[in-house]
Amino acid sequence: MVVQLKLLAVTLLFFLVFPSLSSSEDAESLREPRSPKLHPHTLLPTPDLIRVRGYPAEVHRVVTEDGYILELHRIPFSPRSSPRDTINNQGQKEPRVVFIQHCVLCSSADFVMNDPNQALAFILSDAGYDVWLGNIRGNIYGRLHRTITPKNPKFWEFSWDTCARYDIPAMLKYVRTTSGVNQVSYIGHSMGTTMFFAMMNIHPHINSWVRVMAAMAPVAYMHNKHAPIAILSPIVNGIDRSLTERGKLEFLTPTKSSSSLLSGLCSEMIILRPICQFILDILGGPSSRNVDPNYIPVIVAHTPAGTSFRTVTHLLQLVRDKRFQAFDYGPVTNYKVYGTERPPRLQLSAVTVPVGAFWSDNDWVADPRDVQQTVRELGNVVVNHRVQHPSFNHLDFLWAENAADLVYRHILNLLDRYN
Repeated sequence: MVVQLKLLAVTLLFFLVFPSLSSSEDAESLREPRSPKLHPHTLLPTPDLIRVRGYPAEVHRVVTEDGYILELHRIPFSPRSSPRDTINNQGQKEPRVVFIQHCVLCSSADFVMNDPNQALAFILSDAGYDVWLGNIRGNIYGRLHRTITPKNPKFWEFSWDTCARYDIPAMLKYVRTTSGVNQVSYIGHSMGTTMFFAMMNIHPHINSWVRVMAAMAPVAYMHNKHAPIAILSPIVNGIDRSLTERGKLEFLTPTKSSSSLLSGLCSEMIILRPICQFILDILGGPSSRNVDPNYIPVIVAHTPAGTSFRTVTHLLQLVRDKRFQAFDYGPVTNYKVYGTERPPRLQLSAVTVPVGAFWSDNDWVADPRDVQQTVRELGNVVVNHRVQHPSFNHLDFLWAENAADLVYRHILNLLDRYN
């Protein structure tokens, strides 16, 4: 019965809530709402979500070493406070800069979808930080490349360890150069932490670029994961091969029509609204409704924001193999790529940056047992913060109205210690 219920949940997730799995539309298509019934924020891209709250927004583009063009969003200062300086390792004053990286199927929008006193990016801006919001290849702000388009299957031949090799380093380098600083503070949520940990194995020198890292719902190990999609982990490589052979490489990219549809279905006037809450629950863990129900239509219009099937495959490999490791292509290809039949382990001890871990008991993705294994293996954990709320789940780190008190103020204290 448990397995049947999980299968039902997965079926609802993919076929009821996410009607479109691919798209040729990019971020520029998500501009103006067509229907007056939609929430006015529904189809606003991240820069406009920032501006509508009264903050300045900048759009920057970064080109990775392998040709992907990523859109970064910046809140350079707050209209409510003055910028604050810090002292660099040469004893000189420089701005306080923070870079925030989203999770799988997310985007920069997730950190500004709340009131200014509740959304992480606005809280940091009001505290005097120069705030940068990253986007990785494959989401709606990462659908450009110098030579290929998303219609080319090669565009989607990447996983999160590819992003750790190219995307995060390129963005951090750009942020440091543009802001004129030697070091930045880093905040990641879920896969935003996974890529950071992997990056330090590939580019250990980047440890010197980061003052401190705040890891919300950190993910390196996932074998205690409760989310229903985990039941697919034993057969994930077969699914990946089948989808690759059929050219189905893009996963859950929104279109204007699907965003409008989902937003409409989740509005307070629609009888299907409880299904939207149910989907959020099975993704992140049962909730006591910490997220404002009136803003759920806006959330589902922006999230999921798209990625590659290979990225999801790689996360499920962590569930299956109980190891923090590079992408598993199978024994033959692994030997060609890595020189071994199994993918290499990624060592958390490669992270020498001070790390604050922020986790919750009710998280179905970053299970507390997995988080504590991650904490034990990281070399420099300076904060190990358990969220003091029994129903706080994986997605509450992004959108909960009480996240400011339960999580963000503690993150701000951590950042201030190292700035």
